[in-house]
Amino acid sequence: MSVSANQCFLVIMLIAAVRGYARGWHREIITCAITLGTVLFLTIGGGDAAAQVLSSLPNLFRGISPNFNLAIVTPNPMFDFVTLVGFTVLADFAGSHYGTAPKSVQHRASGLLAGAVTGLALVYYITSHLLPTTTLNLTSPTTALATSWIIAIFGVGMMVLLLVALVRK
Repeated sequence: MSVSANQCFLVIMLIAAVRGYARGWHREIITCAITLGTVLFLTIGGGDAAAQVLSSLPNLFRGISPNFNLAIVTPNPMFDFVTLVGFTVLADFAGSHYGTAPKSVQHRASGLLAGAVTGLALVYYITSHLLPTTTLNLTSPTTALATSWIIAIFGVGMMVLLLVALVRK
């Protein structure tokens, strides 16, 4: 069984929507605006141009005139990934800091929509620019593997339940 980009879109959109529901509209709309701006910036090649400008800064400090030929920009997916993750985390912090907590169900429902849009934007950029040809292949376990692991999984589950029961008392 292989998981395509459509299934990834759906799963991450649902996760982001539930997170947006929990955070509320005020917080999630700030996060959504910053994330959409970041995805737009990276989609039009801003990350590659910023990487070239940042790599030319040492020459500028040494007195050498930097050659900013932005027509010949080599793609740098790692810089784009770091930029996307960094600005997504900053957007989350900004939304939590400057946005108010949800006060009604309407605030939460609106946050659900903004969260879905944020998740879709992130997954769009990751699947179309960072990992365009990646597929995930899932295989189900054989009967022998499942029967050999079922006792271990059951034992670990019972230990966790016992630990939770002891901690609660």
